[in-house]
Formats: sequence, structure tokens, C-alpha cells
Amino acid sequence: MGLFENKRFTIISISVLVLLNLILIGLVVGPELGKRGHDRRDGDKRSEYLAKKLGLSEEQKRTYDSLNTNHRNETKALQQKIDEKRRRMFRLTQVNDVSVETVDSLTTEIGVLVSDMEFRTYEHISNIRALCTPEQLQELDSLVQRMIKSRRDREGDKKEPASGN
Repeated sequence: MGLFENKRFTIISISVLVLLNLILIGLVVGPELGKRGHDRRDGDKRSEYLAKKLGLSEEQKRTYDSLNTNHRNETKALQQKIDEKRRRMFRLTQVNDVSVETVDSLTTEIGVLVSDMEFRTYEHISNIRALCTPEQLQELDSLVQRMIKSRRDREGDKKEPASGN
């Protein structure tokens, strides 16, 4: 009797191959499913949402769009610098005998950049507030508070380990 004439062996072999294929597909496609695409249009959608929610006039929209574009460019540049410092710090984990001062210097530089980004965000929100009428300020304050809560909730979700048991 040949190897493939045994039905049990054939069924088990095909089942194992199908299972392996599903695992490989999961490894390739799975990480992409959890990612939220940060498309430039997402920022545009948020801008449109905010403008609509606040009831900005055409003049206010133009000023807001200009402020928003400048803010995005500044924070993108800062984020690139932060990422580069983090990559340098990670590379240090691959080297023996790295001084604490070197690591401390990098973490300090990252901290300064993060602080700068937070300050620019503060300035950005202050500039948007300066555009608003008193009625619009109430809605803006409410939106900012919801954005902060949403960010805190998202970051909390990332830190909590998934409990599958």
C-alpha cells in the first residue's frame, strides 16, 4: 500500500498544510489589520469635522487651515527627530560598554523634543482659540477635552496586555 493510499495520512497531511497556510497568512496580513492608516486625508477629515462642529466662517477656515498646516509640518519634523534619537538609543543596546551618560544624554534630548512638541501643540490650540467667537470657544473646549480623553484611552489600550485566558 502506497503512502498516499492511506486516507488517514492524507487527511492529516492536508489538514496540517491548510493550518500552516492559515498561520502564514495571519502572520503576513494580521499586523496590517490592526494598524490604523494615518493617511494625510485623516488630518483633513479632522479639520473639516472641527470646522463644521465649530461653525467656522470661510475666513476662519482659511486661517485655521494655515495654522493646521504649519502645526503639522512642525510636529512632523519634531517627530522625525524624536524617532531618530530613539533609533540611536536602540542601536546602543546592541553595543557593549555604553556609558550611562550617553544614554542619559539621548533620553534628555528626546525629552526636550517631546516637551517642544507639547508646547507647540499648546500654542496651536491657543491660536485656534484666538480665532473663535465666545460661542465657538465652548464647543472647542469640549472638543479638546474629548480629544485628550480619547488619546489617553487609546494609549491605555496599548499598554494593557490582552487577556485571552
